[in-house]
Amino acid sequence: MSDFIREVDEEYRQDQFRNFLNRHWVSLLLVVVLVLAGAGAWRGYGYWRQQQAEAAGTHYLDALDLHATDPSGSLAALDTLGKEGPAGYRVLARLRGAGDLGSTDPVAGMAAFDAIAADASIDPDLRDVAALRAGILSVDTADPAELRRRLEPLADANSSYRGIAREMLAVAALKRGEDAEAGKWIDQIVADPTASADTRQRAGFYLSLVRAGHPLAGAAPAAASEPAIAGQPGAGEPATAGQPGAGEPATTGQPATKP
Repeated sequence: MSDFIREVDEEYRQDQFRNFLNRHWVSLLLVVVLVLAGAGAWRGYGYWRQQQAEAAGTHYLDALDLHATDPSGSLAALDTLGKEGPAGYRVLARLRGAGDLGSTDPVAGMAAFDAIAADASIDPDLRDVAALRAGILSVDTADPAELRRRLEPLADANSSYRGIAREMLAVAALKRGEDAEAGKWIDQIVADPTASADTRQRAGFYLSLVRAGHPLAGAAPAAASEPAIAGQPGAGEPATAGQPGAGEPATTGQPATKP
């Protein structure tokens, strides 16, 4: 009896399945076609993107090769790629173009890096790179407040580029003769366990300058800046004929007595 019931139940399920196929076979066929078409379209899109990336890579390398013989042409090619290329190569071309521009025109280079740093569509790490490059270009020209505005956010303990930013702030302070300010940034570099060996070595060199009181600004020592008194030799000058040497008692109008 149980076998009979099982057979009836199985036939009933088969009838239900056939009825379902008869009612919905068109919809099922459409779903299968759409899935296959979507998979094919996705593979086609991936192939197209690969072709675009390969073409952009070729254009980028061509622009770099052109820089040696035609810098302006290289900048124009990078600018075009930065506007029309795939997303990754757009940013790469803009960064390289800004760097090449900054090597001949620091102000224009800073403006190009600032534009990249302000572009919210770019990855934050790459925006920080652009901000750092702009800050480095401004080390020799920007006033202290402007330089701190640019580099201090990148010198924060959570920044990936804190070592370079701190080093640039220290160098700028040394050039201004501000040893205490320079020492603050150098101490932070030395205390940072993630700082590279090269950065630590340069920090040690800067620290030796600070301890020696030898700012990069080239300020003259106080003794050398004092004017000589009229009628007397300046500091470090040999005594002239007829004048007593350093530390000799002067005789008043009498020649030296011969033995």
